[in-house]
Amino acid sequence: MIQQTMSKSRGSWGSWFEFLFSALGSMVGLGNIWRFPYVCYRNGGGAFLIPFFVAMVVCGCPLLFLEMLYCQYSNLGPGKVWIICPLFKGIGCGMMVITFVVSVYYTMIMGWTLYYLTMSFSSKLPWVEHSTINSTHSRADVGADLNTSTLSFNVSKSFVSAEETYWFQNVLQVSPGINTLGKISWPLLICLFVSWLLVFLCLFKGIKSMGKVVYVAATLPYVLLTILLIRGCLMPGSGNGLYYYMVPSWDKLLNFEVWRSAATQVFFSIGLGFGLISTLASYNKFHNNCYRDALILPVLDCVTSVYAGFVIFAYLGTMAHNLNVDVDKVVDEGPGLVFIAYPSALSTLPLPQLWSVLFFLMLFCVGLDSQFMHVQGVTTALLDCFPSVFKSRQTRLTLGLCLVSFLLGIPLCTQGGSYILNLLDWYIASFSVMLIVVIEVLVLAWIYGTECLYDDLQAMLGYRPCKVWVYFWKYLTPAFVLTLWTAGIVGFKTIGSVYPGYASWADGIGIFVAVLPILPIPLKMIWTLAKLEGSFQQRLKQSIRPSPSWQPAVELELEEDFMICESGELFKQ
Repeated sequence: MIQQTMSKSRGSWGSWFEFLFSALGSMVGLGNIWRFPYVCYRNGGGAFLIPFFVAMVVCGCPLLFLEMLYCQYSNLGPGKVWIICPLFKGIGCGMMVITFVVSVYYTMIMGWTLYYLTMSFSSKLPWVEHSTINSTHSRADVGADLNTSTLSFNVSKSFVSAEETYWFQNVLQVSPGINTLGKISWPLLICLFVSWLLVFLCLFKGIKSMGKVVYVAATLPYVLLTILLIRGCLMPGSGNGLYYYMVPSWDKLLNFEVWRSAATQVFFSIGLGFGLISTLASYNKFHNNCYRDALILPVLDCVTSVYAGFVIFAYLGTMAHNLNVDVDKVVDEGPGLVFIAYPSALSTLPLPQLWSVLFFLMLFCVGLDSQFMHVQGVTTALLDCFPSVFKSRQTRLTLGLCLVSFLLGIPLCTQGGSYILNLLDWYIASFSVMLIVVIEVLVLAWIYGTECLYDDLQAMLGYRPCKVWVYFWKYLTPAFVLTLWTAGIVGFKTIGSVYPGYASWADGIGIFVAVLPILPIPLKMIWTLAKLEGSFQQRLKQSIRPSPSWQPAVELELEEDFMICESGELFKQ
């Protein structure tokens, strides 16, 4: 008999519901309500939904199950869990780089939301008041005021909505291009600071304090989205928007970019390749049914994304009806889409100030929830890797991380900040996330081995799930993602070749941002092999076996015939 004992000092969820709502909160966030609608709009509405559903089945469920499995088994986050295959420790580092970069610009979106929230307390909604001033202005007139760019206005359109005018002129005060960052918007800077302050205050007591907050943050969106959807469906022209959303243009399904964007959106929405869900799963109790969770959570995430899309496109149809244009031309696609469509929706409701306050409070809460996961993911990685350094300094670690992230976010508060945000989102989504996910699933399925994974599942669940997951992990999922990633690289376009306003140096920075999360993988491989002794073949063989410290998170009594996983070497024999 062999026994292994978990560390009792790391902390865990108070209940399964805390984990469920935290995981749901990380999904029901900006990825659904902010990112999904504008990516869907950019890729043809209904034409995007089919690849999205396929990607959720082929990638979302299998990868979520996999990430939850090996982190729950060991109670280790992505920063430490790669003792499962030491040669690829750089995967965890790469995930943390992605998470950190995304957290910086996600908090800027929270800042924009907080700005709209404060403006909602006005006696008259400012974007409604703006419509009385600018309702007769043509898009060319407004564009001339701003020395127009694609991120601001497309002058080929005849008229611009009041909400779009307010967004670009009053909120962003957008500059002609990334070369002209312009002045800092002090209201946005204050909103950014308050956002990071609230993230810190909710997290400084650790994982248990976060678990209490998410009960409200994860459920409120459904109530307000339902109210907006009912109202939107009663508006003239909403049917055209919903038709554009639900009926695909079949020719667009032949475009690999649509499929790649759908898969990337699944990764962003669920947090695959970020280490978010694996971080949360690492705080689970050992015998938690992660199989059940891996089936429930993707369905809830998918439903939420599609549901938020119904709301957005209902009001896009109304806006198109009012402006007498086609739905695909009503606004310029981009990260600011929700700050144009939702204010338009809110202004149609009775007591619009009340509903505007409730909606932007909800949007801020889900953004806050997303940020909990990003910050907790990075802090967990650092705590796991350097427990002696940070264990007694967890509050200071969280404070330092929030402070550094705030400082890095200051350029996003300038007049050219929207260009920087779009740049980060474009390049992080285009290259690194997919590649890291492919490497992760191939290492776990082929090197650690699916038999070892099923042994771990049996230890946690008491039974072995059906074998269909083996075929997903070993063949279908990596082949699907690798094909889309390769197609994306072959047909890759720099952001400067698609949008004006970007200098060549900006594309260089974007490419660096795209490659940065990948760099730790080869560097860690070289470092790991250099530390070992023997011939190259001996070092390589040793480096792909789990470290002796790889063990289950609770005491287990295992018979000798259970430890037959040669590639895994789960326990010292």
